[in-house]
Amino acid sequence: MGSLVAAIIGTLLTSGMLSAVSHELTLLGGAAACVLFALNGLLSNRASIHPVFGLGAVVLSLLCLISSESSAASVSSTIHILSCYVATVALACSSPDLSVFCRQLIFGNNLLLTVWVLFQAVQATELRAWAISNPSGTGNLMAAQINMTLPFVLMKIHDTVGTRRLGWQCLLGLNCLAVFLVMSRNGIGAMLIILTLYVLFNHKRMALMLIAMIGTTTVFLDQLAQIPWIRQLLIRYRIIGFKPVAPRSLIWEISSWHIQKNPWLGVGPGEPRRYLATLDIYHAHNNIIQVAFETGIPSAAIYTLMIGLLLLLPVRTMLGDRRTFMTTLPILAYFAYSWTGSPLSFPAATLLLAAVANEARLARKRQELPLQPAPQTQVVFPRSARPAGFGPGAPYAGRVT
Repeated sequence: MGSLVAAIIGTLLTSGMLSAVSHELTLLGGAAACVLFALNGLLSNRASIHPVFGLGAVVLSLLCLISSESSAASVSSTIHILSCYVATVALACSSPDLSVFCRQLIFGNNLLLTVWVLFQAVQATELRAWAISNPSGTGNLMAAQINMTLPFVLMKIHDTVGTRRLGWQCLLGLNCLAVFLVMSRNGIGAMLIILTLYVLFNHKRMALMLIAMIGTTTVFLDQLAQIPWIRQLLIRYRIIGFKPVAPRSLIWEISSWHIQKNPWLGVGPGEPRRYLATLDIYHAHNNIIQVAFETGIPSAAIYTLMIGLLLLLPVRTMLGDRRTFMTTLPILAYFAYSWTGSPLSFPAATLLLAAVANEARLARKRQELPLQPAPQTQVVFPRSARPAGFGPGAPYAGRVT
């Protein structure tokens, strides 16, 4: 019961719905939840410690404070970025004792975000980019979080039969529909990557057909775009005919220029918002660039190391069984979004990353356990009950194999 209540609160935090009450509460609550998650893992008898993440969170936090002092950043901005860095401590441990909470948090996010997106789509008079959001204002992050929970729905489809399996299949369809309705190009691309990797693992013929379809579509995209309804669809999803006011290449160019000017401590927590104000954006649209921009290249190097260690999980499980590999796909979904977004700026999003990372680590650990041979059982018959052929000289007497 306790884990269920914690998962409900965690779901309200990670989904951004608690921002309807207070955005500051969501921010600080997300960081506090990550710290509690780490403490619960450390106190577990079956905990596995990952010291690089714990030490990395401490060093990132110290560099944030030093950068804030050096740049005279505002207190509110410092608290915000410090909360984001402290939240990474949730990745410092994993434990089977956390698994129940993690699964409840994962499926809670899947259901709540999918229902929320579908509800807004029904209420909307026109479907367009950025029309669907949540109280925290993170529409594209919702698509990324649905993608992070998608592999667990796929596993449920494999684990169930009959009407329950049909129910999970319907949920999978609604998940995919919700990602499309958010109209996040990154989200749609990440979802297709997840489904393709899932298909590629054991269904080679289907994978070849899918790759052929993607290749054919790419080659004949110009011809297909001449069909009126396809052209309108591509324009709606900003695949063609979209000219952003601030393309990411320009954002990254400006950010890189300031990073070169302030390589060691960055421009200070929260200061990128001031430097990017002319583009009407407040972050660098990339986690690593954002960290380097705010608190310097050393911080970005530490964060990159943490990313690399997490990304090793899908690489190492690729040659194992499909189920283990599927548990690592949410990590790919998170970092696919972090390439063009900044989910690190939302501490509660790090809690969901820690939950899926916990399940991936446990699955990886189970995969590494050697198979133990079945023990042999010696059966002793009373002398009077021994059948013919049993005796001191009889072969295999009294042994069951």
